[in-house]
Amino acid sequence: MNTYKILLIGTLTSLFIFSLISDKIYQISPTNSPRMRLQPATKEDQCSPHNHIMFIKTHKCGSTTLQNIFLRYGYMKNLTFSLPAKGNMLGYPHGFKVNMIPKDLLPPNGKTDIFTLHTRVTFKEQMKVLHNDTRWITVLREPASQFESFYNYFGLKSYYKLDLHEFKNMSVADISIPRVAGVFGKNQMTYVMGYPDNISGNDLRDAIKHLDDLFDLVIIYEYWDESLILLRHRLCWSLHDVVAFKKNARGKRPKVAVDMDLRRILRELNAADVELYEYFLAKHRRAVAEFGVERMAEEVLLLENLREEYVLHCKAIKQVADETHQGDESGSRFLKFRQNLKEICNILSLTEIPLINVVRKKQLLMLRKNA
Repeated sequence: MNTYKILLIGTLTSLFIFSLISDKIYQISPTNSPRMRLQPATKEDQCSPHNHIMFIKTHKCGSTTLQNIFLRYGYMKNLTFSLPAKGNMLGYPHGFKVNMIPKDLLPPNGKTDIFTLHTRVTFKEQMKVLHNDTRWITVLREPASQFESFYNYFGLKSYYKLDLHEFKNMSVADISIPRVAGVFGKNQMTYVMGYPDNISGNDLRDAIKHLDDLFDLVIIYEYWDESLILLRHRLCWSLHDVVAFKKNARGKRPKVAVDMDLRRILRELNAADVELYEYFLAKHRRAVAEFGVERMAEEVLLLENLREEYVLHCKAIKQVADETHQGDESGSRFLKFRQNLKEICNILSLTEIPLINVVRKKQLLMLRKNA
């Protein structure tokens, strides 16, 4: 065995050992409160992983990376998903209907474990395919930054005939960006939440209150790792479950520098998104304070280190021979861990559509087998 493989096996072993101990560092105490208090666990005070999730994707907020987390979790645990016959849309932009899910992709009871595809909030209809204890998750991003990324990623200049820089020389009243086919427009995050993109005043404040009651956790893009720690505790998941590699970055697409003048105009244009975002940003900060700032920093560091371990091992794991560490009980556990890691690495590397196709294929086979 060459030196490279020896070193690789050593690093894999370290990850294996870390996987055995890291999940015991923190847990959340079970409670009937819809706003679970986060605190260190004791042996007598443990929770169970929560498997019923509704994730509302928002454009250019890191939601495809989060989707990978939910798809991977459900795939590895043989859970079921709300899925269309093809593609990655399930009720966007015109709202979800149960008949969008083919019968051969629905379990016999008509309920799925995880809904994580592009949609808009249509609570009553979506609950027809979700369990009553489903936890609702979404993600928000600072609106000026989100709109710049959204506008340029989807090439909206070609629709609106305006370069984003031109917004600075216009008043908001003169900026006309009617919604394109119900898909693209201003206040995109508020729109995905099921509200019109021109909502304001008391109607907007009532909407935000309703969303606060609906969502168990709103992830904040600018505080990504903190939010993942809150997510993993809210769902009683392991640290490994919330590791993810960045998806849907704009690559070579141009990024417009958002200076103070442009930022002011974009925030005024997306005023509903600003109010929505600021509300949940303040809530995130309170949650971190309640969790404990030092404790949060410790868990974030663990997550950062673990993510780096996955990056390293996912690049090299296929080069380790299958016979490595066979022959005794501990070796067998290591081999199973390595085989699982191979599958996890494959899922971590897949982009949205290929991963949804893999999940759909498995679900079809699983439901047919159990029919």
